[in-house]
Amino acid sequence: MKIYRLAFLPLALTALLAGCVDVDKEVAPSPQEYWQPVERAKPAEALTLAPASAQLTGQEITLPGLVDIALTNNPQTRAAWFNAKSAAARLGETNSQYYPQITSNVTLDRDKVRTVGLNGQSFGAGTVYSTFVGPSIEMNYVLWNFGKNYAETESARQALYASNYLYNQQIQDVILGTELAYFNYNAAEGFIDAAQATLDDANTTYKAASQRLNAGLGTKQDERQAFAQVQNAEYQLALAQAQGETTRAQLAQTLGIPVTSDLKIVRSQSLADSAKFDEDVSNLMATAMKQRPDLLAAYANVLTAQYNLDASKDDRLPTVSAFGSATYGYEYGGVTHGNPSNNYLIGLRVSWDIFTGFEKTYAILDAQEQRDAARETLRQQELKVVTDVWNFYYSYKSSLRQVDSTAAQVDAQNEAYQAISKGYEAGLNSYVDLLTSLSNLATARQQKVQAEANLGSAIANLAHATGNMPIKSDNLPK
Repeated sequence: MKIYRLAFLPLALTALLAGCVDVDKEVAPSPQEYWQPVERAKPAEALTLAPASAQLTGQEITLPGLVDIALTNNPQTRAAWFNAKSAAARLGETNSQYYPQITSNVTLDRDKVRTVGLNGQSFGAGTVYSTFVGPSIEMNYVLWNFGKNYAETESARQALYASNYLYNQQIQDVILGTELAYFNYNAAEGFIDAAQATLDDANTTYKAASQRLNAGLGTKQDERQAFAQVQNAEYQLALAQAQGETTRAQLAQTLGIPVTSDLKIVRSQSLADSAKFDEDVSNLMATAMKQRPDLLAAYANVLTAQYNLDASKDDRLPTVSAFGSATYGYEYGGVTHGNPSNNYLIGLRVSWDIFTGFEKTYAILDAQEQRDAARETLRQQELKVVTDVWNFYYSYKSSLRQVDSTAAQVDAQNEAYQAISKGYEAGLNSYVDLLTSLSNLATARQQKVQAEANLGSAIANLAHATGNMPIKSDNLPK
């Protein structure tokens, strides 16, 4: 036995030393140096982008189709869905306390009983060894605990409701993100069109300046300025095209798919007429207070905290339980050697924690504070909902006016440019007049594109603020 103990000692020391950590070797040598990962810290296989659930076919996709792709592939909605399923499982776990708890055991034990007896004038002692083997089953069933089970179950149920509301909110957030990314892409394509139109006009102006120079009616200075204007227009077009690809990549990221040239998008042509909010802002606020998922989740959290408080209060009261057990086995040795034993027990139990070091008192105080904090969070969310609707409503109203004014401005600037261009060719207007008119037309085109993008974003933001979804998906209620 001593040999075994000596052999075990080095193993114990080795295990003890293996548990020690040298903090200087486990981190970067200094705050200015890069940490070099050890092999076991690296992934077993190189990380690669998981394939998207929705495959692009190269066909042009409308905004509702983009929403479908985003809801299928975006990790945020999937994570929220799994969280909701986890909350449902916790509710099922809480419901288990309404059922009896049954445990089975199989026992094998070796007993030694030393007896000492005094019989008259004689004194005797004896030792009995016995071995017992056999199965047993135990049952415990809480019959009544003054509503604690109910409060805990309702708390878990409200937590499930909150998770489901947050899942709905995440869906709306993904839809909003998809819409905003789409409108950014749509605006980028509009800027490309505007830049291309400006380049075409600049080429026309340069051609007219060259013709006037060749005819002896213009100056070299005008011709060179016109050429420089063409180069500047080409530069602006290249910038717009690069920004268009950036917005395409951002849209693909929102969709949860890798960016690819197969992502072909149908641009919106009549956004201003596709969705209108004619309701008064107070009605929109009332709608938001009824159906904003994040607000309803905050309300469910208040109920969760209230039921937790009720459960903490009920925990101070007695618990009435039914219990029972049954054992069957054989004993080898001892008094009942070779005889089977058959024992059972059944009864009622009332348990009451008389004093637990004020643990239950502080648990109630903790639950009260959490309930009050949840109420304040709900009020904060209510204020946020009202503020969101107010801000986005007037942003929407302003965007409508901006679209109308910029459209009229483009028409007016285009007519002015055409008139000045003809006047320049006839010698009635100077090149400075033509250049100024061309610049004003380019600015008006860009403002119109931006105003349409702002309107699309305002519609999406206001719908999101009220808990509505103007862009429908086949997977969502109409």
